[in-house]
Amino acid sequence: MKALILFRSHYGNTKQVAEVLAKELGAAGIESVVEDLRRRLPDLGEFDAVLVGAPTRMARVTHRALSVLKRLLKKGWGKKPVAIFDTYGPEPTKPEEIEKGRKWIIPGAAGLMHQRAKDLGLNVFGKTLRCEVQGMKGPLKDGAVDKAAAFAKEFAKAIAPKA
Repeated sequence: MKALILFRSHYGNTKQVAEVLAKELGAAGIESVVEDLRRRLPDLGEFDAVLVGAPTRMARVTHRALSVLKRLLKKGWGKKPVAIFDTYGPEPTKPEEIEKGRKWIIPGAAGLMHQRAKDLGLNVFGKTLRCEVQGMKGPLKDGAVDKAAAFAKEFAKAIAPKA
């Protein structure tokens, strides 16, 4: 099997998550190619699965991340598995700021992309990966790398050919 991991990153955090996903998928026997969404897409015919990630910025997702989902459908990805991930944060910690701050991170890029993928009829993985960053530019919050690794293992297991 071969997976394509597409990402958009502003400060390197989403790219780091994409690289962790690739490493863990590789450990599970799934060859992975990591590509920036700003580049031309490789030939999609050589891939069996795709993961798409972007940062949540001002409660939004980049247009490029949403448009690539539509492109996947046009290229015949209706049945092939698609997983979604994002980076976001930081989450407010003071009780008076929590409710006000939630609107900027929920549903986030992952929630928006996941819903778009479902609306398009793509075979979207039931879970999304959301990794929090520290500060506005990062780095990733402690535990985010482990969370990404666990997600990759779960996705690999879900898409592995059944014996």
